[in-house]
Amino acid sequence: MFFTSLFFIGSLQAWHLAISKVIQNNKWSVKALVYHRFGDDRYPSTNTSVEDFEDQMKWLKQNGYISVTSSQVYALNDKDEKKYVCITVDDGYKSFLQNALPILRKYGMKATIYVNTESVGWGDYLTWDELKAIQKEGVEIGNHSHSHAYFLNKDVEERSIYFESDLDLADKLFKKHLGSIPKSYAYPFGEFDESMMSVLKSKGYRLSFAQNSGVWCESDDLFAIPRFPMSGKISIDKFISKVEMEPFRVSTDRKSPHIEVAGKNIKISFKYNKSDYIGSINCFINGVIYNNVQTYEDIYMVKLNLLQKTRRTLVTLTTKDKEGNWCWYSHLVIIPQIGE
Repeated sequence: MFFTSLFFIGSLQAWHLAISKVIQNNKWSVKALVYHRFGDDRYPSTNTSVEDFEDQMKWLKQNGYISVTSSQVYALNDKDEKKYVCITVDDGYKSFLQNALPILRKYGMKATIYVNTESVGWGDYLTWDELKAIQKEGVEIGNHSHSHAYFLNKDVEERSIYFESDLDLADKLFKKHLGSIPKSYAYPFGEFDESMMSVLKSKGYRLSFAQNSGVWCESDDLFAIPRFPMSGKISIDKFISKVEMEPFRVSTDRKSPHIEVAGKNIKISFKYNKSDYIGSINCFINGVIYNNVQTYEDIYMVKLNLLQKTRRTLVTLTTKDKEGNWCWYSHLVIIPQIGE
């Protein structure tokens, strides 16, 4: 047992040296939210009712939240001093213009809408003229790809080339129709890898959003920013609990998203400053409580068997900080060989 413990300690020390994400002292957080459709009951899983959206915006206004676009967050110097919310909307449906924008105007809220350029003008999607009009009104337009493809389905050798080609086409269309190229991106389906992140950086993008839930804070990679999903039927109490959530600041031995193969047993280790938190850590796998974990001082290790039928596995950790606030972190594992 003694020698086993020494080996485990030595492994942990080696892992500590390999950690690339550093938990910083200058702490800040911004609550990033993601929506899709508004007042469109045909698609309940991606829809937010007009009534619910107004209740949410009203609550934010009454409780002192300052609404900023994603690019404005990038430029802020006082993120640690005020309560900021970043409202993002994916896909560019007409219901944003018809049902969400009037409410945003009413409560003085801003938004960033992420557009996949191939769909512009199709059916339920906004046209270029409509996008130009809302842009003039202060809505930020971000890039959501051209094709809205499952980029991770491409072979590793082809992926970055295919992604760059798609990005270049979208950028060309943004430039042609809106006069400028966006500086922020939202990954389709929240799926990406390091090669895609590198392409975005090389093209002058400043940040990009994932879809795994969590609070945007100083320890996040600017090209893997978490957002709380707000589509579907969400009570005002659940909305408030997400917006009031604090970040659970951890560093990991595997970057999120972690690209894997089906049927494999893996371990993901999370390191955190234990003195910043009180109580136990709760672990959820795709929303279900999970107990196959191991702890050692300030290390929390989750053991997973990646099932053949699940493309995306979301590991979520929650705990409380010293002030009694709930804190949240999520980590995504993707198996590209499994279809939706």
